[in-house]
This record gives sequence, C-alpha cells and structure tokens, in this order.
Amino acid sequence: MSHRPDLDDPDLDGDSGIDGDPGADHAAYDEWAAIAGEPVPRAAASLEERTGHAAASFDAFAATLTDTQIAAAAHPGSILVLAGAGTGKTSTLTAAVAHRVAVDGIPPHRVLAVTFTNKAASEMANRIRAALGPDSAPYWLGTFHGLAARQLRASPEVASLRENFDILDADDARRILRRVMKALNLSTDEDESGRRDPVKIVAGHIAKFKDRLMTPKAAAAHVENRIAEANRTKTPIDAAGLLAAARAYGEYQARLREANAADFGDLLLWPTLALFHDADYRAQWSGKFDWVHADEYQDVNFAQYTWLKMLALHGKRLFAVGDDDQSIYGWRGADVAYIRQFKRDFPDAVDIRLEENFRSTGHILAAANAIIAEDKARLGKTLFSRKGQGARVEFMSFRDGAAEAGGLAEALLTRKREGARWAEMAVLYRNNFLSRGLEEALMRARIPYRLIGDVGFYARAEIKDALALLRLAAMPDDRQSDEAFRRVINEPRRGFGSKAIEVLERDAAFFGVSLLKAVETAALPPKTKEAGLQFVHAVRAVAEQGSLTLADQLSLLLDRTGYREMLRMSRAENMEPKLENLAELVNIAGGFHTARELLDHAALATDRAGQGDGDTVSLMTLHKAKGLEFPHVFLPAFEAGIIPSTYGDLDEERRLAYVALTRGMRQVRISWALYRRGPTEPSPFLDPIPEESRVVLSRVNPRRLSPRARAGLRHVAGRLRQRG
Repeated sequence: MSHRPDLDDPDLDGDSGIDGDPGADHAAYDEWAAIAGEPVPRAAASLEERTGHAAASFDAFAATLTDTQIAAAAHPGSILVLAGAGTGKTSTLTAAVAHRVAVDGIPPHRVLAVTFTNKAASEMANRIRAALGPDSAPYWLGTFHGLAARQLRASPEVASLRENFDILDADDARRILRRVMKALNLSTDEDESGRRDPVKIVAGHIAKFKDRLMTPKAAAAHVENRIAEANRTKTPIDAAGLLAAARAYGEYQARLREANAADFGDLLLWPTLALFHDADYRAQWSGKFDWVHADEYQDVNFAQYTWLKMLALHGKRLFAVGDDDQSIYGWRGADVAYIRQFKRDFPDAVDIRLEENFRSTGHILAAANAIIAEDKARLGKTLFSRKGQGARVEFMSFRDGAAEAGGLAEALLTRKREGARWAEMAVLYRNNFLSRGLEEALMRARIPYRLIGDVGFYARAEIKDALALLRLAAMPDDRQSDEAFRRVINEPRRGFGSKAIEVLERDAAFFGVSLLKAVETAALPPKTKEAGLQFVHAVRAVAEQGSLTLADQLSLLLDRTGYREMLRMSRAENMEPKLENLAELVNIAGGFHTARELLDHAALATDRAGQGDGDTVSLMTLHKAKGLEFPHVFLPAFEAGIIPSTYGDLDEERRLAYVALTRGMRQVRISWALYRRGPTEPSPFLDPIPEESRVVLSRVNPRRLSPRARAGLRHVAGRLRQRG
C-alpha cells in the first residue's frame, strides 16, 4: 500500500493565469521578500543594461567550458545532464544558472538552484558573482532544507505554525521526543554513554517518515504493512523501533506545534505536501520561478524529488545534473529511479551526456567503464580522457588481511620515495572494520594518516564494550575493572539503572570489593539481582577456563553475556557492520597471549589514530570518498562478500565499485586477500576489466602459506574454475 502522492495527477499540469514575465515588477518582489525574510536587492539597472554587460561576462565564463558543456548550459528547455565522474558537473551547472541571468535576461529572483551542501551553494554563488557582478547570483540558491525553510517562513500556516517559529536542532528535537515517549510509556532508557538510545532510534524513523512525505496517519499504516512484509519474507527489521515511532509521531508533532517549532524534517515535509494538495499555494510558489536547477539528481529522496517537480510545474523547465552510475546512497533514502525516469516526468526534455573526464587516465576509465557496463538498467555513457592511457590498474593478491595491510604500507612508502606527497594518496575501503588492520600497518610504518568521517577501530562503541568484557574477565575482583563493569552491565538490559548502580557502589565501598563482586551481596530488586548474577556467573565461568585462547575467551564472553545476540536481535541498520567489527576483534585477539597485551595495544592505537593533519594519507570508506579525487588510490579488500557486500543491493554495490575507481587520477591499485576470517575470492566486479588495462603485480606463493590459508587457496581456485 503506497502513501505517496500520485505525481502524474493531470490536475497538477497547466497552471494557467500565472505571471510568467521574466521582467516581473521588482517592487512586487521586494514586498514579498520582506515577508519571506529575503534580502531586498539594491536598486537594479534596467534589463537591457544588465543583460548587455552580463552576456559579455558570460562569454568569458564559457571560455573555460567544452562545447558539450556550453550546449547543456544554454539549452532553452528541461534537460537532464548525465555528468560522468570528473566531467565538470559543477562547472556546467554553474554555467547554466549564469546563462539564465546573463543571456536569457531572467531576474535572479526568478531562478532557483538547489544543491546538497552549503559549501557547494556558496562556491556556485561566488563564481557567478565573480563572473557577472555582485547582484547576479540567484536569491534562491541553497540547499534543499535551507530553501524549504525560507519557503516555510513565508507561509508557516501550512505546518500549523505561527510567524517566527523556531527551527530545532537534533538535540532540542530529541528532548521533546523523549518527553513524548515517556508520556506514552515507551522506553527511553539508555546506557551511560548514550549508545543504542531508543529516543535516537525513534527520531531516525520519524525523520525517514518525513523524507517519504508521510503524515502520522500514513506512517502508522506504512509501519503495519512493512512489518507484515518483513515477517512474511523473514527480513530483518527494527519492528520495535518502527512501532514506537509510529505511536510517538502524532503526539510529537502536536508538541512541536504547541512550541511553535519545526524540526529538520518539517522544513521540507509541510511545504511539499502543501504544494501537492493546495492548488493556490502551488500556483503561488511554482509561479515564482522560471527556471529550477538541481544538483546531484541521482541522490534525491522522495520529498526532494516531489518538491522539485512541484516547483517546476509553472516554468516547466528543470535543469537536472547527475549520474545514475554514481547513485550509492539508497540506504539513506535516495532512489536512482527518479533520475532514470526524468524524461517520463518531463516528456519534452532532452538529455546531454558529459563523457570527457578531466580527472583520470585512459586505463583507469577503461576499467571503470567495464565494471559499470554490467548494469543493464543504466542510462548509459562511456567516459574518455585526453590525458593518455597512463598506468594500468594494478592487481595484487595477498595471503591474508595482515599481509595485505603490510603490503599496502610498503606501496605507500614506495610512492613517497618516488616523489608523491602523502596527501596525494588515499586508501578507500568498503567497510569500517577494514580500517583496523590498515591503521596498524601505517602506524608501524610511521606513515602519517587521517581517518576521515569515522572514529578509529578501537574507539567504536561495540569494540570498547567487548574490551570491557575482556577486562572484567581478566580482573573480576579488582576495583580497577569497575569502569568496565559500568560500561557493560546493562548491555543487554538487565535493570541496572542509576539507582541500582548507586546500591552497588555503596556495597562495594563498604566491603572493599569490586562492583562485579558486590552484585553477589547487594540488596537489589529480584529481577535485577537475578540478571546481575547471571552476568557475573558468565564472566567468571569464562575467566576460569585458563586453557582457552584469548580469541576463544572473547568470543565466549560475547555469546554467554548475550552481547552478540543483542546486536543480532536489534535488527538495526548498522547491526551487520557492528557484528563484522566484533568478528575482526576476535580475529585480532588471536594474535595476543594475554588480555593485558591486547588492552594496552588498543589503548595505544586509539591514542595515535588519526592524529595526522596537513600532509597525510587519507583513509575513508568508499561512500565518504564520493566527490573526491587523489593522484594515487589504493582499494584493498576487493573481495566477494565485501564488495559486493552480502547485505547490499548488487547494482548499487557495482556503482560503488565504479565510484571507487573513478577517484583515481594517475594510479589505482586493487588488492585482495585469499584468506580473511575464512577463504575468500576476488570481487566478481574485477572480471570485466580488460586485460590490456590491468597488470598483476604478484601472485601468492603457496609454500609461504599456513595450512589454513593453503586450504583457502584451494577453495578459491576451485571457485574460479567453476566461474569459467
């Protein structure tokens, strides 16, 4: 059952009687701008004076563009610009906006341009002002939520708000939501560090409801249907969180209205719903713009897509730039279908492909083109470069993950000796858990690095929890382990809130024992006491098995305390990565003799992680790397089960591999291990890469492998023979 509006409703087409004169009266705009909170521009020169000077300035601006970019920027109607990686997307979009003002003579206040980041919007505005003059940048140039907020300021009644409403940040919004959840007797308990906070989880679900333009009533029906479908297909889903969000959503919105406040999701939700349902409001707002421009169209979610389409109804001119081959954010609501159906939404539209890549060399592009060509649903384009063929894409295999990390550090040092700067190198990986081995290899080699957009491996919550369990088992009766006890006693929930901890602390202080020992004597509520004693028994039972390896100890602790099962049962979206991180930690523990050695190692690694700045190697996930470029790119762990991942959409994973390769400017090295927690094989995404565009630097010598790794190599060889 769908709760999305029908965007093909014929009643939404052909809004007659709307003033479409590009030279609309400036006084009328000034009056409206004062109401909307817009800056009133300085007195403008006549249209002829402005456009004559600006047209000459645009010619100078266009001198830096290719003929294809100019043709796209100057097209008089709706257009989809399919801009491949490194093809000058931003320059083309900026040129299109400038063309409206400089050549078409459209007043800046009748041009709308939307981006995903404030930085991109600011850079675009600055480039337009530098080329055309200080008053030339559109007044409606900004991010989706920034522009929608200005729209809501002008008509707050569409959200049942009053003038001068407050826009709440995430913390303030969650404080209101917490009160709502308590009033509804929904759990709001969280551990002391704030992890697995039910309020944060419910807030996330409500935000997704709003991204899908769902009111509280629609969200309740959606949740019911989604849970039923998940049960039918046995698909993991956060049923408890969704049900709590559906219950809280309506009351939460009522509290926001009482406070005359909007959260981040409201900024786009209510104006978009009003555009869809209210013909007068739609005519008013779509009639303000002769042109609408959208950046990164492949990344829009349903609310953003609907907002853009509604605002473009009057002018019927939407300039969308994007690349379906780089649509990699489906997990956060983006839908590649919207860019692929652009010409259905705008039947008179044309599409222009930007295929000349200004970033990478020929062999890199040949490899990337071959990978993405396997996606049969794509709109299609083939990147080319005038930079020459360059170096072939390097393939390198290693016996295991540790050897791969060490080999990567050696390769970085080699590039440095050859004259490259550290800042010209990047290591990009599919999953966060892979950073651990890479970080340690770089630290041992004394290579400066920075971890972008993430915390270090040992600073992650689930890793710190697991190490706390290990510390408890190593010294259960020592007060030194009390902080570890506080961290994990309620993971999973055992009823140890602040009051129970106070009781334990009093008993521990009186008898001079550890908090773990105090559980045995403290006067606690019966259920809390029973759960606490079970935890104590689990920890002591593992600690007393002296014959176990450290890895086995850690794995048993995670199982017997219920920690690993808690993550599995949570069905949260980040459950799989957390379990992967724990599996990696167990693997690491196999290389240490005692808990103390591992704990010291983790503490030192955490202290050193990501301290570099300036000339440093960049470490980040493939998703974080989108939009960036580096002369030297290293892509470790290109293995089946990692990329493509076992839980991702196959086509989106292929697009992610394409994005990975197109980050490289001069050299790209792809590597994989033959054994990583078990036998592995190279990613199937590597198969289409042409022989002439790749070079194999090394092959593993089976004689140097352990018996376990040799078995893995035999397994891989068999699978590859089956593949053909």
